[in-house]
Amino acid sequence: MIASARRWIKGDLGGRSELEAFAAEGRLDAQEMLGELMGPNGPHALRDELAACGWFAKAAAYSRPDSLHNSALCAEKGVNGTPNLARAAALYQQAAERGYPKSLCALGNLYVAGRGVPKDEAKGAALCRQAAEKGDPDAQTDLGNLYLQGVGVSHDIVQARHWYELAAAQGQPNATFVLGQIYWNGDGVSRDQSKAAELWKAAYRGGRVDAAAHLATWLFTSWMSAHPRGDVTVLNEAIQYQEVAVRSVSEAKRAEAQTLLTVMQAAKATAEKEQ
Repeated sequence: MIASARRWIKGDLGGRSELEAFAAEGRLDAQEMLGELMGPNGPHALRDELAACGWFAKAAAYSRPDSLHNSALCAEKGVNGTPNLARAAALYQQAAERGYPKSLCALGNLYVAGRGVPKDEAKGAALCRQAAEKGDPDAQTDLGNLYLQGVGVSHDIVQARHWYELAAAQGQPNATFVLGQIYWNGDGVSRDQSKAAELWKAAYRGGRVDAAAHLATWLFTSWMSAHPRGDVTVLNEAIQYQEVAVRSVSEAKRAEAQTLLTVMQAAKATAEKEQ
């Protein structure tokens, strides 16, 4: 089955046909794999979110926990039409009861926001804590957010940082990004901009494209402070991140980002003349 998936990812439609044959035989793992490959986190060329939700639903009918969770996501997003938050909450509950920790915090987030269930921030935070204590990095991130904002729990930057660090250690990019901000600002820790930059680089590699602007500014400032004669290595890195920032920022901020990129490029031209 894995070999079939790999063939499909490489463009061989025979791999898809083989997976669908396994799924038609009632293989829940094949149904879940089809959903994951066609879902929003699958390869871009294979994405078909409506079809993915259909496969998740087939496996969820047999109470497969990860499929129940993914079906809940489909209901929450309204992939099949209008979001059905009550159904999402029920599916998250079923998945959580079958030992799927990620669903605990997904359900908790519904309680925090009062979406599909009565608003109960304390209950939502408690559910996220259960999932976080089971080691789920997304739940650890969400619990960190709740402590940072003081929602459902007391505002506690030390607790927030604790949960962000656990999540970042597992490569959770959102936790890594916010942890970088904490070290940059010195919120409850000694200010450490170098550590912040390393965390932002890790977050960027994990998909937080918005870290590029922070990194570009940090690297450019560092280069300007040292101003090594003719050495534009750090400046080149700053320019690369800033180019990403220009492409990814909102239209309202694009002109400002482009101006900074132009300044960096001018500084590079001047530095190269000094060689």
